[in-house]
Amino acid sequence: MTINAIVLDIGGVVLRTEDRSGRETLESQYGLSPGGADELVFNSKVAAEATIGKTSSDNIWRHVAETLSLTPEALAAFQHAFWKGDQIDEKLIQYIMSLSGKLTTAFLTNAWTDARNTLKEHYGIIEGKTVNHLLISSELGMAKPDRKIFYFLSDTIATPFHQILFIDDFSENIAAAELLGIHTIHYKAGMDLIAHIQKKLNL
Repeated sequence: MTINAIVLDIGGVVLRTEDRSGRETLESQYGLSPGGADELVFNSKVAAEATIGKTSSDNIWRHVAETLSLTPEALAAFQHAFWKGDQIDEKLIQYIMSLSGKLTTAFLTNAWTDARNTLKEHYGIIEGKTVNHLLISSELGMAKPDRKIFYFLSDTIATPFHQILFIDDFSENIAAAELLGIHTIHYKAGMDLIAHIQKKLNL
């Protein structure tokens, strides 16, 4: 098995919610069920539209504010509490950067319309520096697990499916990739991902 490209999801793999206390506080404060904060922010119709570039992320937060009857100040506090537990995996980032030159490296993420700037400004993730390619669903007008995004990925990184290693935390995205012959790692919380990658790469 020859792997010439490694492609990772960002949210849930490289950038993870390590501390859920902020979201749990929001759920208690606003009478949401466990996981309800994530559901409200990520799983609305407007969030789905933002993920493929059909609306802005501002409209997601407008939806949240309207649903919970939040003032602008309360919405700002909600956003702070919602995101404060997110942490970038710097060790993983450095490892992926160390593979550049040996493999083509890429991120393939389902993310909203302002994602590229947010990733640069808040987390230092820059296309051509952190990885060779940064592919964002809202810029492409399609999202995982749509198989079309994997064809676009293959064309962009000039690597056939059977030479790609793809890592994601959603089982439906992994299943879609595997149907095309892409090698995969299904990331789960607590996994020693670098060790799994090294095993796949025979390093």
